[in-house]
Amino acid sequence: MTIEHPAELNAIIYALFSAPGLDREAAAGMVKSMLAGQYFLDRPAAYSRAIEQALAQPDPVTAALEPPFSETEVRKFLRLVHEELAKAKPWPATT
Repeated sequence: MTIEHPAELNAIIYALFSAPGLDREAAAGMVKSMLAGQYFLDRPAAYSRAIEQALAQPDPVTAALEPPFSETEVRKFLRLVHEELAKAKPWPATT
């Protein structure tokens, strides 16, 4: 998979190893952590772009880390995270 922000995509997927589920509430919580700079240290735009690029490709998004969820479940969750990021705009300025 070729994307500009692979580390950001992997950070999202890595967090799924401790996720109890992949619903909208979990996606909103992840975005809240991104916006607060907790665990997710890059700008929200980098995560948003990584998700866009990953979902636009046919390659498995889970190939590098293999979380305890199926490829279909992870792709659906990434869409939810992307939607929650869009709802949270404008994103806080970084220092």
